[in-house]
Amino acid sequence: MQETRAWKLKEGELFFRQWLRSPKSMGSVIPSSQALARAIASAAVFNGDDMIIELGGGTGAITQGLIDVGIPRDRIVVIELDASMAEFLRARLPGCRVVQGDATRLNELLAQEGVKRVGTVVSGLPMVGMPFEFQQAIITQGMRVLRKGGTMLQYSYSPVSPVPTGKLGIKARMMKYVFWNFPPAVVWRYEAV
Repeated sequence: MQETRAWKLKEGELFFRQWLRSPKSMGSVIPSSQALARAIASAAVFNGDDMIIELGGGTGAITQGLIDVGIPRDRIVVIELDASMAEFLRARLPGCRVVQGDATRLNELLAQEGVKRVGTVVSGLPMVGMPFEFQQAIITQGMRVLRKGGTMLQYSYSPVSPVPTGKLGIKARMMKYVFWNFPPAVVWRYEAV
């Protein structure tokens, strides 16, 4: 219990410092809730051979939710651009692979890690307001690495899809509205048209 409290304090401090340094790089003003983590985990596609890829691991709240529903740590790869957050994730989530890198180069990063079979890509990247070229690169890379029958999930605080689905040639389906998150969040599933 005391160890959990210590991680929460570290998580809050790191999150706040990152938010002060670069508010636009953060999708929210506080870390994601356990309710959001459970909603994402319930929408994930996973069998024993799959890998789950998380884009924008932040402080690890969503990753912990995946672990809590039984996804083995060695089947999770977290891509985090920020060096200090990647270092924090490595300490908080032993056994998970944390890769410091750019999600727009996901295919290359996963090839370097020897990852071949991906069941789910989870994106927590703040897509609303992101330039279209970045949205396109992230969605294209995410869809490209999925195995047949895999899924790409995006959580957002927008009641409408945070990316222009028609322009990207994908369809969006709202999977879950998570009222018990601040701010309330939506889990979206993207599929190729």
